[in-house]
Parts: sequence; C-alpha cells; structure tokens
Amino acid sequence: MRVEGLERTMPTSCAHYFQETIRGAERCGVDTDLLLANVGLVRSEVFDPTWRGDVELLARLVQLVWYALDDEFMGFLASPARPGTFAMMTHSILPEPSLERALRKGVLFYHLVTDAMEMTLHDDEETIRLSIRFARPELDPSHYFLEFWATIWYRLIGWLAGALPPLERATFSYPKPAAYADELRRIFRCEQVFDCDETALSFDRSFLQKPVARTRAELKQFLSVAPVGFMTIPEDEASAARRVRTLLLGTRTLPLTFPPLTEVAMQLNFSEQTLRRRLRDESTSYREIKESIRRDIAVQRLISTSMSIQKIGELVGYAETRAFTRAFKQWTGMSPALYRKDLAQQFRSHTGTNIQ
Repeated sequence: MRVEGLERTMPTSCAHYFQETIRGAERCGVDTDLLLANVGLVRSEVFDPTWRGDVELLARLVQLVWYALDDEFMGFLASPARPGTFAMMTHSILPEPSLERALRKGVLFYHLVTDAMEMTLHDDEETIRLSIRFARPELDPSHYFLEFWATIWYRLIGWLAGALPPLERATFSYPKPAAYADELRRIFRCEQVFDCDETALSFDRSFLQKPVARTRAELKQFLSVAPVGFMTIPEDEASAARRVRTLLLGTRTLPLTFPPLTEVAMQLNFSEQTLRRRLRDESTSYREIKESIRRDIAVQRLISTSMSIQKIGELVGYAETRAFTRAFKQWTGMSPALYRKDLAQQFRSHTGTNIQ
C-alpha cells in the first residue's frame, strides 16, 4: 500500500534504475506491466526521466525479478546465481578477522561459483582496488547491473565495518552518463573517472584492516531486508521505519507474530510516543510496516512455492482465507489466486522455472 506523500520523506532513486530493472526483465520475457502493477507503479511514471521513486519499491521490483528468473544476477550475466547465493557468501565471510580478509574471501567465493564475471583485487601501497568485469558485457548494455554489483560490495564492506568505507577513486569502463551522473556521485562519494580500462573501486587500505564488526544476528537482519540496504545512501539507513522493519524481520518466525509497539520502541531506545511520532513524520505507521512484511512474505510464497493459499494466509497471520484474500487485494489489487495465475505462472512460462 502506498502512502500519500511518501516519496517526499523516504529515500528515493532516479528513474534510470527503475527503467533498467524493467528493461532487463523484458529482455528475459517477463510481463513487466504486471510486475509494475504489483508494486503500484505504471509505465508512464517510471519512464518519465524527471520522476524519482521510493527505493523500497525498487527493492521489491528487484526481488520479484530474482524470483521470476530464479537468478540474483537478474539475467544480466551469462549464467544465473540461484537466490540465496549472496547470503551464503556473506555467512562465509562474516567470521574473517578483518575487512580485507572478508573482501578477499568474498571475491574468491564468486570466482569458485561462476565464470560469468571476473572480480579481481589489485594491491597498491595505500589502496586495494576491486575491479569487476563481466564475461558478456553485451547482456548489460546500460551498465546497470555492473553499477549495482559495485554498489553491493561498497555497501557490504561498509555494513561489515559499521561505517562507510572511504573510497579513493571509482573508475568506469564507459562514458559518463549524463542522465544520472548526479546519482552516481551520491552512491560513490569519491573521485570518479569514466572511459577507463576497467570498472573498479579503490578502497583505502588502512580502513580495510579494521575488524569485522557484525554478528550473525545482525547479518540475519541485514539479509532480511535485502536489497534495500544496497539502494539507500548511508544516512537513510537510520530512518525509524527502516529500523523497525529490520528489527521485525530479524526476529521473524512463521507463522508471523509481531510484538507490541511498546516492546519495539524499548528495543530501539525510544519511548512509544516518540517512535509513533517518528514514524508519522516519515509518513508511515507501525501497522503499515507490519502489513508490508505480510505482503512481501505472501508474494514470495506465491511466486516461489506451490503452497496453498490457505497455508500462506496462515503463515502471514490470517486464520481465515477470506480475510487474507481481502488483505491481499488491498496490497496488490488482485486476489492471491489471480496473482499466482497471472503473474507467477506467467513468469515461469517465460523462464521455464518450476515452482518448488
């Protein structure tokens, strides 16, 4: 459910990244009008170059493409990565004693699991440079996924450290994009050079000697809201709404139950009154956050499993199928049965993916 005025208070992304998500899905045969309808968007606004959209809507689009194609690379690389690949990598690097060791192990992980890309670390006296090349760059003609992948690693290192890593330089193997150059400056806060031999991020070597500062419980929370964490600038991550959502997802059990707002406020070091006000200032509420979690889990189960609609309703907190159907219509404009028929099954008819 979209909230009037939300786009003015929540972090946003320029139209380019929405457009390229849609174009990439279209090249893979996905019915993107249905994709957009699911998140409450229409093509005319998304393809208006002056438009900006809520990053959570962009994250939901990306998630739908992941499930539709059964591919975390979203069809932009020569071979797919099954959903869960990135999570497995993060679990493997979390025990490393330093950020540099974590980065090196993560690069090695992808070297072992795919030939579709080459990630290489180059050592200089003061920097460690991460370069990224795709085996078939023609599959990513607008460099959308190349930038997305570089952003993921930049934000991942920052999350592991608990602080945004200083970058010495970002280089790009293509001309400067006039349409969204300002957005790149917001994402990578450093010197940027285009028309280079490689796309690469140069990290400050001394920063990478810091220890990994996160726990497995925090990793569970981080992954539970992916890919939102990779699509926001750092100051956005402290919003009350995102902190509440992350807390709820990090402690999620199925069937869904949610603690009272008083308990959530206490865990976030707010009074209940202050948390209500903070959420209101961000044009949302505790109820709307809970409903968005129910919606996202229900959509994921409808797309990626053959679980009955009654069972999905029970998992997200509805004892009666009728009540779940009514809520789902409010979220998406469709009944669960129609959604599965017209969206999830269409995805699989295009991609050949089987529902498990």
